[in-house]
Formats: sequence, structure tokens, C-alpha cells
Amino acid sequence: ERAWRVWCRRLWSNISMLTIYIKGRDEAEMMTIDEMKQLLQASLPPKRYKHSVHVYETALELAKSHKLPEKIAICALLHDCGREVASKESAAEADALGIAIDDVERNQPILLHAKLGVYYAQTKYGVTDKEILAGISQHTTGAAHMTDLAKVVFLADMIEPGRDFPGIEDLRKLAHKSLDKAMLKAYSNTIEYLLAGGQLIHPHCIDGYNELMLAQKSVNK
Repeated sequence: ERAWRVWCRRLWSNISMLTIYIKGRDEAEMMTIDEMKQLLQASLPPKRYKHSVHVYETALELAKSHKLPEKIAICALLHDCGREVASKESAAEADALGIAIDDVERNQPILLHAKLGVYYAQTKYGVTDKEILAGISQHTTGAAHMTDLAKVVFLADMIEPGRDFPGIEDLRKLAHKSLDKAMLKAYSNTIEYLLAGGQLIHPHCIDGYNELMLAQKSVNK
């Protein structure tokens, strides 16, 4: 049954890309934003698509504050495109596609939608830009050496209008002032949440937090 689902998804990806070719586009050319929105809406549950649009809009606002390129819109819109696969099926899907899975991801498979998202962004939406793909890959756990584009998408995912948690308004304001300070706060919130729930913390999250904290301590010396 799982093999059948994987085959169906691959067929749908091929059909979606074939539509681009019929329109006379080059194989490496991406869809337009409007085309991506249409395909994403058809691929995700309504609530997840609404969240994706909110992240897209929030990321564009942050991009203006930090003078970042417009391509951030693609990364933000597609950050959750891997969520078309249910979390309980994501490990099997990743295995079938030959995507490497670490122990944390296998135990908390919801994290795998980031890696699956990279695959679908490439094969289904025609994305080839490495910075965009890295932003999709890093939006769940964070990482060391993130670009500002990736930081904005990570933060937009956390502070979009549908989110509500203690301190979110302060984080929203901070995100427009300093990406690194906002990332530190976001990492802290995430780590506290995971510890409180007895969940695993991905090493990439720790790496990202430590990198920014070390930089802050260096400045404060």
C-alpha cells in the first residue's frame, strides 16, 4: 500500500511538471508564484495551505525590513510543501525516495516534511535555487550557518498571524529589528517546548542556538 502511494505521488509530480513543458517552458524553469499557489492548494489540506500563505505574507514583510531578495517568497510559500505526506507515512516515503533519515527524525517523523519538501520543491515545483532549498530544509530545526533568507522563513513560520503563544508579540517585533536576536529567542522557545514535552531535540537546533549564543557572548565581552 505504501509503495502504491509513493508511485501515485511520483506520477502526480510528473504530471504537474508535464503541464509546465506543455506551456513551452524550459525544464529548469520554475513555476510562477500563482502557479505554485494553485498546485500547493491542491496538494495540502486547507488549514495547512492557509498557514503556508500566512508564512509567505509574513516573510515578505520581514524581507522588507531586512532588505532581502524577493525569492524569499518562493521559500516561504513552499516551506511546508512536504506536508502533503502524512507524518505517519513520511519515514516510509523518505526511505522509498532514498532520503537519509537520522535517529531523531525517525523517532519524530514530523521533522521529515522539511527533507520531503526539498524533494517536492525540486521535482514538483521546479525549484533549483540552492538557497531556497536550504531554507526549506532548515525551517523545522534551524541550523548553524543559516542565511538571512532561511532565518526569515524559520521566524515567519513561528510568528505568522495564526500562531499564538506567550511572548509572540515581542518576538514579532524583535524579528523586524534583529534576525539573530529573534532566532536566539525562537530557539530558546523551541528547546523549552520540546523539553517540557519530553521530546527529542535535533542536533541542528542545538548547533544553531550555540552558534548565535557564542556570537552574542563574544560581542558582550
